[in-house]
Amino acid sequence: MKPSFVSRLFSHVSQQSHEATAWLKRYARNPRNVGSILPSSKMLGRAMTSAALRYGARDALFIEAGAGNGAITRVLAQSLAGRNRLVACEFLPSFAQELQRRLPEIEVACCRVQDLPHWQEAGNKTIVSSLPFRSLAKDEARDIGAFLQSELHKNPRSVLVQFTYGLKNPIPLLAADASVESFRHAMVWRNSPPAAVWAYRLAGR
Repeated sequence: MKPSFVSRLFSHVSQQSHEATAWLKRYARNPRNVGSILPSSKMLGRAMTSAALRYGARDALFIEAGAGNGAITRVLAQSLAGRNRLVACEFLPSFAQELQRRLPEIEVACCRVQDLPHWQEAGNKTIVSSLPFRSLAKDEARDIGAFLQSELHKNPRSVLVQFTYGLKNPIPLLAADASVESFRHAMVWRNSPPAAVWAYRLAGR
């Protein structure tokens, strides 16, 4: 016998409540690396995926940086199924383990984004980043920004997609690089808080 609409709705609400509670606990323990008091919305996931597919190379390896609880990963995985390879990178072990359990069909790496071995692979990369640049320590944010900058220069059709809760370009190092084009792809109001999606690629492409 199929579950009723009410029971399915109750199950969905319970799951969402459980995920939100787990997220809040992790945020309380590690606010710098979690970045936001609430997980990303499905609408933000769609906007990030839309930008990645629009600007990225057709043959690119997709790398998600700062995958968190997988709110954006799920949308990416559905859109890329049978099309492009996706690697989700998450620094916090609890998030990485939970993400691998929920999405066993994709590869999840638990490490700093700079330490991901997949950067050594030849070819273009499409980087979808949820890294909380505004809350990271300045030195750490600068180091990650410099690393992503080097990846954009390494492969001419590599693209970086990054979201931010602020009004300004979230990665000052890339904003100051005249050889990198940076622009706001979309504003997602149906997210708490509202978020801007930015895209970065080599200028003149």
